[in-house]
Amino acid sequence: MLSLVKRQLFAHDLTNPPSEGSSYDITLKLVNSKGCINLTKVSAGFQTKYLLSIPEAQSLGLTGSQQNEVDLFIENLVLAANLVLRRVALSTIEGRLPEAQIEFKQHEPKVVVENRPNGKHVTVTDHITVRDTFHVMKSFAEEMDENKVVSYLQCVSKVAIVEPPNKNRLELVNLKKSFNEYRNAMSAFDNLMIFKSLFNSLEFATNFDGKNRKDQELDNEVAKITGWQILDVCKWRQFYNRTKHPDRTPEEVKDFSIGKENLHKFIVPLRLAVEAVVIDRLNRLRDL
Repeated sequence: MLSLVKRQLFAHDLTNPPSEGSSYDITLKLVNSKGCINLTKVSAGFQTKYLLSIPEAQSLGLTGSQQNEVDLFIENLVLAANLVLRRVALSTIEGRLPEAQIEFKQHEPKVVVENRPNGKHVTVTDHITVRDTFHVMKSFAEEMDENKVVSYLQCVSKVAIVEPPNKNRLELVNLKKSFNEYRNAMSAFDNLMIFKSLFNSLEFATNFDGKNRKDQELDNEVAKITGWQILDVCKWRQFYNRTKHPDRTPEEVKDFSIGKENLHKFIVPLRLAVEAVVIDRLNRLRDL
């Protein structure tokens, strides 16, 4: 019988993903905790490392001890945790940005010898290469509600075990696609890829019932579920469309450029919209 499951996790700021010259010291505070989940900060750096430990994993739904079963359980738990977070992205994947290798050409010192009345005068001119680096440590804290994580984990686990195609469980199949895109967003370090994965997740979750909502119908459905303004949803959708198609006019080039500049403003609201729609869908499926 399993007594304890441990896994190292990695946290970063979703709106400002890890990059060269920056590191993170993120503090995750568990609230409404009953000891089901323990998070211990290991170190700050390119990402903040945490040790996740689960004292009674079987009570949270882990049914076996095979490695693939444990890995799936951890993935589902991390997904459930991300669904209650706003700014922090948790991942089982450790990201790295290898530094460029730089070599400098060596210059031979220049030696000048002069004969002077008082003897020889030797002047040596050498070259010293100076290279500056700039590094920023970013710190912030966010609360994570253990109660909600455990509740969502139960629903997420039901979706995760579904194998497509399953016509009798169409909603679960589409939600599984939504989860995969959401996970991609939580592990990506490029703002554009984060945005695209989040919007894909939003579409799959909104249309989980098999209806092909698009354009204004999609905007209306998302706004109805999430409470976000239809205009906001429309902006996300229009920019997403620009990311999929080549620019054909100067106006489209301008729209894409403006959208990229505003990506940092889109990501958190879009993430919250995805979470609201996914949670709405999970609540509908609780009795399955």
